[in-house]
Amino acid sequence: MKIIAHIEDPSGGSGVWHYMRNGIEYAAYGSRTGLVIYSLENPAMPIERYKASGVNTTWREVYGYGDYIYGVTDSRSDGLIIINMKEAPAKITHKFWTTEVTANNKTDKINTCHTVFVDEKGILCLNGCSPWDGVLFFDINTDPENPKFLGAETKRYCHDMFMRGDTMWSSDILAGLLSIWDTKDKANPKELATITTPHAFTHNSWISDNAKFVFTTDEKEEAYVASYDVSDLSNIKLLDVFRPRDTEGKSVIPHNTRYLDGYLITAYYTDGVKIIDANKPDNLIEVGTVDTYFGADGGFHGCWGVSPYLPSKTIVASDIEGGLFIIKPEYVRACYLEGDVKDSLDGTPIVNAKVVIQVPKVNYEETNSVGQYKTGYAVAGTFKAEYSHPNYYPAIVDVVLANGEVTLKNVKLLPKSSQTVKITVLDSLTNNPIANAKIVINERTGSQTYDATTDGIANTKIFVDSVITIYAGKWGYHEKKLNVDTRTSLTNFTILLTPGYKDDFVLDLGWKESSTANLGQWIKVEPIGTVQQRVQIQTETDLPDDLGNECYVTGNGDTAPGANDVDNGSTTIQSPLMDLSKYNDPVIKYSRWFVNTGGAGNPNDKVIFSLNDGTNTKILETITESTSAWVRSEEFHLKTLFTDVSKIQFSVTASDDDPGHLVEAALDGFIVYDANPIVSTNLPSKDISQMRIQQNPFHRKAVVDFANLENSIYTLQIVDPNGHIVSQRSISNKTNTVEIGDDLLVGQYKVILRDHISVLQILTLVKI
Repeated sequence: MKIIAHIEDPSGGSGVWHYMRNGIEYAAYGSRTGLVIYSLENPAMPIERYKASGVNTTWREVYGYGDYIYGVTDSRSDGLIIINMKEAPAKITHKFWTTEVTANNKTDKINTCHTVFVDEKGILCLNGCSPWDGVLFFDINTDPENPKFLGAETKRYCHDMFMRGDTMWSSDILAGLLSIWDTKDKANPKELATITTPHAFTHNSWISDNAKFVFTTDEKEEAYVASYDVSDLSNIKLLDVFRPRDTEGKSVIPHNTRYLDGYLITAYYTDGVKIIDANKPDNLIEVGTVDTYFGADGGFHGCWGVSPYLPSKTIVASDIEGGLFIIKPEYVRACYLEGDVKDSLDGTPIVNAKVVIQVPKVNYEETNSVGQYKTGYAVAGTFKAEYSHPNYYPAIVDVVLANGEVTLKNVKLLPKSSQTVKITVLDSLTNNPIANAKIVINERTGSQTYDATTDGIANTKIFVDSVITIYAGKWGYHEKKLNVDTRTSLTNFTILLTPGYKDDFVLDLGWKESSTANLGQWIKVEPIGTVQQRVQIQTETDLPDDLGNECYVTGNGDTAPGANDVDNGSTTIQSPLMDLSKYNDPVIKYSRWFVNTGGAGNPNDKVIFSLNDGTNTKILETITESTSAWVRSEEFHLKTLFTDVSKIQFSVTASDDDPGHLVEAALDGFIVYDANPIVSTNLPSKDISQMRIQQNPFHRKAVVDFANLENSIYTLQIVDPNGHIVSQRSISNKTNTVEIGDDLLVGQYKVILRDHISVLQILTLVKI
């Protein structure tokens, strides 16, 4: 597969199609400044034959039928561009056509449209036209230069569509759907089914020749080309998804795909043209590739569209920056490698086992929920394939691959040693079991999640070959972290949790999300972040120095600003209920992130932090100023806001108001503490006040003041929730102040003052 000709276009390119007359092949190319016709008598030397100049626009899509080529523009309007090719190349003419249309109670002239399509019956379809949004149907059989309006489908905005045999496949990008319609009656189409595509941003689709399969693209970074079995519209099945492994993780976007003879010819932004063998729609394999763009990966650059339907098989491709490309393809059937991977001891299927054919081209697939895999390669031969899973020893086997044939290879893997470990979660004050406590074990192999029983017990399976991290928690307790070296002898664990309300979002403790926004809903996740013009729009890390690496962020599906921020509405997260009636002075603090920028006009969006007692709602703060950094909130004293604090809920709402802007928010480090905790009753009977902590809770260091120390030597201890002494020092009656806490992790501790006989005083210390 290689580029045989390139016509530069400084203005930029968009849509592309083809035409054939009297043995001469043509490319119809949508430039930003007009629709250009090139003849390809010699594909290596295209000749510009005609240009229908028009408005300057990013979007100029094109399609052909009979002796005519049709074009549409978006953002600025040429109406419908109609090019007459009957006497090409000697004579080519064009006209701009419009007509008044009434559809969905809206009457207007044809203006901007996003895409155009013509089916095999000569039905011209104009898609995403303002103000109707859906699909307008016209008959061009009688008079190709004066289409006759037949009807419309306007349920959703249609970005692009395909129609054959009175069935329409509409790519409803904003709804994230492929909708399927019976269009026999163009004045009254009937919706038959819908498919939510993998990245819910359905850009285009194409069906197989037998109409049993449909293939879709989502115009999102790292999105898939997906294949579906649509032979039964009441039982549509996702068969496979494809993403180029060579550029995985580089924010590449699939744009337009076309089906030809069991292949998908697909245009990728910043990644050129790829040929995907779709002869087995359940095993999509890349068999050809050529790049048209040599800038950085990611974003809306590079290859826009392709047309592979010329009789010579020559592919014509359009590039946003590069212009028109003429490509000579090489179509080969893939060599298919399929089978299953099982446990060698008990024969159970291994889920998410990785299969890699050891060849120069990057490739891998993983086994599905029943241990089956399907992969392949474009080149025949004998190769080695590696089968691996973090919990098993890998296996490398020989595989013989042949083009167009399926090689079956079933493999068994030997499991690594593991041990069942009982983890018991108890209340640190009462030693009572904590029912339904959440436990997460992070191993080198991945993560496991457990729910403790009513006895606070979870029987876990731990692999004995690394250092692991165990997190435990439940709403109403502080989360706890343990690091365990499993290479030494493993024992059962008891984890003591300190009562209180604190959430670093390392566990799912029951926060709920609700939304009216189209995108950017709150999600608890490790953030991937977004950047625009060197400004961090969404954080790419959680709060430093807390547990884990997750936080709540508004959307996390894309690294492109605006691709997954809050759009057209609001999104809210709400904590579980908190009973703070036993706190003398309950105080809430948290860390927040907020950025509001871009869009039309001055940013006007916000994030609101509030509390509710079951009856009344109090707004703690409304943030409108962008910070592009984690900011610690002030202290909010609840008893100044509510008389009853037994049913408190905390909420955060991020909203995108009209007109739209970039809106990103994040939340982490949530804590409630008692600013005036009850001093332990474990004190001597005499009235004594010898120790006081300044600025408690504290962030970096705390200062302890002493007074009335009569003896010469005292001991100052700091004890963690498990009763372990984490710090101890001697002080004398000459000591006035001591700095503590610099080396402590975030959490709650006891500060104990002793003399040589007894405990004199115990104070609660909180690091936030």
